[in-house]
Amino acid sequence: MKSIKKVSMHEMIAEEIKRYINEHQLKRGDKLPSVADLTAILGVSRSSIREGLRYLEGIEVIEVQNGKGIFVKEGDLLKIEAKIDVEQEKNYLLHISELRRALEGKAVELASLRATEAEIQEMERLLDEVISLKDSGVDSSAEDWEFHKAIYKASHNPLLETVAESVSDTFNKLWSKPFGIEHIFEDTFPYHRTLMDGIKRRDPVYALQEFNKLIDAVENTVRKI
Repeated sequence: MKSIKKVSMHEMIAEEIKRYINEHQLKRGDKLPSVADLTAILGVSRSSIREGLRYLEGIEVIEVQNGKGIFVKEGDLLKIEAKIDVEQEKNYLLHISELRRALEGKAVELASLRATEAEIQEMERLLDEVISLKDSGVDSSAEDWEFHKAIYKASHNPLLETVAESVSDTFNKLWSKPFGIEHIFEDTFPYHRTLMDGIKRRDPVYALQEFNKLIDAVENTVRKI
């Protein structure tokens, strides 16, 4: 049984406008109905139409020209669908990152205070393995996730560790070659090392600071796609 995906209003509006472009075989430069006409055609509020138009304009499917109207910027159905798919994946990954920032950020703080020497050695071993694989051009996503799981374990908060494990399939969307790009988050590796330094120094403030830099780098990379 498949899970039901929650679809936002602007995504539904975008889907209907995409269908309209396809059904009327509109090309680049062709004019779309006005906001008032789209409101009547789709039976939704003006604010919902405007939200959908902003979304499509943001991914360069349409262009809104003040005083002139709404024009098609991309009329190829496959390209429109690709743009929408990428935008939806970007938003999904950013939501995952926000969740990870909340959960793992707390785990990082607690691990800095509670990790045993054996746990610190295990985290260092895993991190060395991740970096060695990366330097060899080998996929290190599985080992990277093991490193982050070790942080949760070292927090010595079983509920936090259980919650992280329960959403591990979701978190792994960030590790499993998003957008089909290998080594997409390479610029986060320096922060893995400084994060580890913070945990070793028993400095939760520094460790959390470096972890947030790591998440910032992830989110900046996603936004640039």
